[in-house]
Amino acid sequence: MKRTLVCLLLLTLCVSLFACGKKEVKDVDMDALIASITQKYNMTDGFVYTSSSTELGEYLDEDMIISCYGDAGDAPDFNKVDSYCVYMDDSDPTVIIDTGIFKMADTSYADTFMKYLQARIDFKIKDGEIYTDIDVAMLKTAVVAKAAGGAYVYYVVSYDVKDIAAEIEAAIG
Repeated sequence: MKRTLVCLLLLTLCVSLFACGKKEVKDVDMDALIASITQKYNMTDGFVYTSSSTELGEYLDEDMIISCYGDAGDAPDFNKVDSYCVYMDDSDPTVIIDTGIFKMADTSYADTFMKYLQARIDFKIKDGEIYTDIDVAMLKTAVVAKAAGGAYVYYVVSYDVKDIAAEIEAAIG
C-alpha cells in the first residue's frame, strides 16, 4: 500500500514537472501589433502585407517573397511560416524602413529564416555602399531576432529600432 502510494505521488510529481516546464506560445495578433507600431512611430508611407488578407497585393505572393527575401535561385520556404505581418516603406529610395513578424509553423526553421531576413538587410547595405545616398547607418542598426523559442521571428529596420524591437518582444513574451 505504501509502495503504491509513493509510486503514485512520484508519478504525479513527474507529470506536474513536465506540465510546468512546457511554456505556451502566445498567439499574437500580428496585424494589430504592426498597425499599432506604424501608427505610434508615424510609419505611414509604406504598405502592410499580411497572411490574413485574401486580397491580391495585400499579402506576399511568390514573386514578392523571391524579390524581397531571396533571389531567383534561393528563397525562404514560406510553407514553414504559419502567418506573418510585414510593413515595408519604399517611398524614399534613400531610406529603407521595414518591420516584419513571422509566426513559424516549423520552429526548427527559425534560424534559417533569420538568415534570409539578414541577407535582405546585408544586400541593402551593399547597395548603400554603391549608391552613397542610401542611409546605411540605419541599416547597420537593424535587428533580426527570434522569440518564444523560435515560434516567432521578427526584424526591424527603422530609426526607432530599439523601441520597436522592445515592443515586439514584450508582445510576444
